[in-house]
Amino acid sequence: MRKGLTFALGGLAGAAAAGAIYAGKVAREQVQLDRFIAPVARRGLPGAGLTVLHLTDFHFKADGAVQRRKAEALRRLLEGEQYDIVAVTGDLIHDMGGLPAALALLKSLTPRLGIYFVPGNHDYAEYTPWGVLGHTWRNGESGMTGGDLLRLARALREFVRKVVRNELVRQPVCFNDVPAMLREMEAEGIETLVNRSIRLELPGGEVWLAGVDDEMESRPDLAAAFECIPAGVPLILLAHNPDIWLQCGVERADLVLSGHTHGGQIQLPVLGAIHTQGTHLARSQPAGWFERGQSKMFVSRGLGESIPLRFGARPQAALIRLVGTTDEDRADEGF
Repeated sequence: MRKGLTFALGGLAGAAAAGAIYAGKVAREQVQLDRFIAPVARRGLPGAGLTVLHLTDFHFKADGAVQRRKAEALRRLLEGEQYDIVAVTGDLIHDMGGLPAALALLKSLTPRLGIYFVPGNHDYAEYTPWGVLGHTWRNGESGMTGGDLLRLARALREFVRKVVRNELVRQPVCFNDVPAMLREMEAEGIETLVNRSIRLELPGGEVWLAGVDDEMESRPDLAAAFECIPAGVPLILLAHNPDIWLQCGVERADLVLSGHTHGGQIQLPVLGAIHTQGTHLARSQPAGWFERGQSKMFVSRGLGESIPLRFGARPQAALIRLVGTTDEDRADEGF
């Protein structure tokens, strides 16, 4: 009996170890390029439609060997692909040391019209549970005091409690130099859409592209982003956090592109995602397609991780082609 129990426990431990190795070393680098068609019930799209390469949540950091390998995998997947714009919906970097690698990846892409970016919470701040020893939330104050180990234990206990309850987790931070990051991006021709919009003139049509700031670390202003957009034109909205879907007026956008959730990173049978980043999304669907009337939202699983594990939620990039509803090639993929 004891030998049988020991054997069973050993088997479970072995399976857990194998799962951890797979989640930490294998699944994180299995980059997937998915393709979708998104019908748009408005006039203005060119006959061939508009193809968007949607990238999000890469989390480049200074010592990011895994991120560099994933960037190379993404480049290989995109060889020979044609796309009109690249939409980057935040968390491009984990820390400022990751910016050179992030810019190198973006500069290697070849969109016909341009690259457009909205910031995410990790672009503003580097989160770490160990930061409780030297940083406070939002205000950037630092300093070591007595009782550090007790504070750390309490912080980790609170972290676990919130994860179990699927609540929003706020961690201590180190703040990134966002203005410097945006200046470098603009110098490379990458356009930042922070609570504003631009018009893309296309052969035989037009599309408007709007973007909002991050929900956690700044203030998204949907009204400002939509202010100059004429009624009835095709509209794409970029927003890092899918909680933008809860705001009044978001349904004006034909397509909302978001990330932030990483697809839960770890999805288990029956239970679903371990954690959905505190958004309104259910554990059973922490990423994918959502629909409200004629408006659709796509939440990508993203390409990076906040913790170095993935299971049942492969890294994802997406090619999304917007087409008019009369397009004979229209499909219902993803909806």
